[in-house]
Amino acid sequence: MVFCPDNKLSGSDNYEKVSENIFNLIYNQKFNEAEAELIRSKNILAKWNYQILVLDLKWWKAISSNNKTDFAEFETILEEYSHDLNNADVTYKLEELIYLSYSLRYALLESRILTVMVNIYKINRVIDQFEINKLPAEQQEIFQIYAVLFNIGKSKLLFFNSNLYIEGIKALEYNITSGNPICQTIAYYFLSKIYFDSDRSSLKARIYCEKLCERYPGNKVFAHNLELCRDVHKY
Repeated sequence: MVFCPDNKLSGSDNYEKVSENIFNLIYNQKFNEAEAELIRSKNILAKWNYQILVLDLKWWKAISSNNKTDFAEFETILEEYSHDLNNADVTYKLEELIYLSYSLRYALLESRILTVMVNIYKINRVIDQFEINKLPAEQQEIFQIYAVLFNIGKSKLLFFNSNLYIEGIKALEYNITSGNPICQTIAYYFLSKIYFDSDRSSLKARIYCEKLCERYPGNKVFAHNLELCRDVHKY
């Protein structure tokens, strides 16, 4: 997932369009085009935004192909990003939160329990120390989404807090009304997964999958998830 523009490039009318265009290419699984556009746009995008788009590209490429080489590329990028954060003069808490979120997702996929627990601890620490009011409004929205996703995941992995879980769902559903298409996509994607995993017959899971397929017709993962929802409703 990516961030919205920061103050560094507020004078560039192309910034948002470039970022959203690359995001759309990634989510339509046009990975070669997305990679070429990232190379062309490296000097237009802020460094952190460029890095996160690269992470998103490598992640989606890996989970779409389920290929060891693609996962190795993703892991390399993850390690490089970790190195950059550790050696930065300033602590970039929002970027660190996104990096740790990807690291957590990868650890869960690989069933690396110790890494999962370490990432949960680190994410919890970052959220507790975060000064959200120092962010532009658009980035506050991104932070809030990731904080909500973490709380939902934490309540499922460590303990089940029904209030925290329900509040998280409501917050994601509210983000569907966001004027930012990237924020909307994050909300649609995780709501579709949450509803399908908790109740495979959920009509909401199907509706959110349909929204994603309408917006990103080239995404085979979204198409597969929609078929799973439709198969449930056949019986």
